Amino acid sequence: MKTNFKDKLKKVINASGRMTKLGVSTQSNYVQEMMIYGSSNYFDIDQLYTESGAEIANLLNAEDAVVTSSASAGIAFTIASLLCKDNDNLVENLILNKEKIDKREVIIPKGHNVNYGAPIHTMIESAGGKVVDAGSANKVTKKDVEGYITENTIALFYVKSHHAVQKNMVSIEEMVELSKDYNIPLVIDAAAEEDFTKYYKMGANYVIYSGAKALSGPASGFVLCDNKDNAKNMRKQYYGIGRSMKIGKENIFGLVAAVEEYVKNNGYKSKVTKNDLEDLTEKFNDIEGLSAKIIQDEAGREIFRCKLHVDEDKFGMNAFTLNKKLNESNPAIYCREHELNLGNLSFDPRPLSSKDDLLIIYEAVKEIGGNK
Repeated sequence: MKTNFKDKLKKVINASGRMTKLGVSTQSNYVQEMMIYGSSNYFDIDQLYTESGAEIANLLNAEDAVVTSSASAGIAFTIASLLCKDNDNLVENLILNKEKIDKREVIIPKGHNVNYGAPIHTMIESAGGKVVDAGSANKVTKKDVEGYITENTIALFYVKSHHAVQKNMVSIEEMVELSKDYNIPLVIDAAAEEDFTKYYKMGANYVIYSGAKALSGPASGFVLCDNKDNAKNMRKQYYGIGRSMKIGKENIFGLVAAVEEYVKNNGYKSKVTKNDLEDLTEKFNDIEGLSAKIIQDEAGREIFRCKLHVDEDKFGMNAFTLNKKLNESNPAIYCREHELNLGNLSFDPRPLSSKDDLLIIYEAVKEIGGNK
């Protein structure tokens, strides 16, 4: 008997980006082949953890790496490993004993303590850390961070993401300086970033990535570690809090394959080009009440999107209504919606299967506007 639940799922055009709520990404044939190999065989899992991390580290010119089930799990693994180190008893009983540990404060710029689908502070605190916000939501200086460093500081934490406040924030270079001056580990959450060597080279001790976002791998993540002892301690967490976050063998093979493919191809190559996006922009600008332009990613990545502004009076509906109708269309169309209150929708080309998806998006917007 074959299950037919897939037939109940609506077809989705993802113009939102590498978003967890939409399944993040799709995988190449090579990644899928390696996942099938992983799922079809048995392995010594401890060896698989170690060797897969070593292979990722080799590909990315790092000392070592630890594979996880997601970037969020990578945060938890990192903080827990800093608290437990090589203490097996504490690994197994961290949550029971965390209140007895004085040195567990994790300093994060307040503008980086964001919700990316779940709060950053939840990931840190669930691993035994105690979050300490530095500065204000819209302004954090090096001095602000330094002012919170005490003998109980276990790590400095930095979020490199479009979710974080971009202006008036302490820089990575300044965080590296503080890390070295006070001999405190610097952890960088670079989950969706496309440069897998930059932050490690800048001097971060731990850099956390998603395997499913820029890499287009399966649900997974990994942490680049500055030395093998730190990675070894982190792998102990597979038998602590990491037990509830374990990654399947098939996803480990898919992750390594995705890293290999990314390095070989010198990055991910979108099937939809910037020129294709410019064509969509011109078409949108021909519709009364709409104005579109090409914008670059807020965090400075080499990602370009089509930003569509909706004039409610001229188009006949506001951006919220247009977005809702796009979600309800067939196929359902999802775009970036974090500026709906400003009347803006943005379309990210990276997850699209082909430029034909852009035509479907245009026709849907045009039809919705015509049937208001």
